[in-house]
Amino acid sequence: MKIKFVDVKKYGFVAEPRYFYWGWAKSPKILGRESVVRLLVKAKKLLPKGYNFKIWDCRRSRKINLEMLASFKRRIFDMYSELSQKEKMKLVIRFGGPVPPPIEITRPDTHRNGGSFDLTIIDKNGNELYMGTDHDDLTEKATTDFFETKINLTLIEKEAKNNRRLLRRVLIEAGFKNYTAEWWHWSFDK
Repeated sequence: MKIKFVDVKKYGFVAEPRYFYWGWAKSPKILGRESVVRLLVKAKKLLPKGYNFKIWDCRRSRKINLEMLASFKRRIFDMYSELSQKEKMKLVIRFGGPVPPPIEITRPDTHRNGGSFDLTIIDKNGNELYMGTDHDDLTEKATTDFFETKINLTLIEKEAKNNRRLLRRVLIEAGFKNYTAEWWHWSFDK
């Protein structure tokens, strides 16, 4: 069966193709598997009226995966200079995954197959809800449950906690699963 990929903007989502802006991708279109994009439409209906998803990434080529991994490696090696080489590489794999093999990817829930989204929620004015970190943050603060386990949250941290809860609630209800190291990364495995 041939997989059909569609432009997420045609389904009413806001696209911010960061990898295109950075020069890694040739096209500004963000493509996803049609069946998974339709599930995201279902999740959008669960958001407060006027809210939407801003999508940074979905289907990604091997070339972009390698560019991203190299970027993560540089950033992690700069950020965590006190760690051993082995510990740094564990972080690279945690945030960027292992180097993708040149063979065809068969799991449906990957970026390579258009089954994973990197996204956030925007309000009716197009402003991103505060989630506590930016997309592709390489710290513990990026983990989905970071604010759930923290005691004595500040007001802004409570806001991030509530916004992440909203994101989690609507996406889980629509059938998505989260990669817990990244609050923004959601996949569908069927």
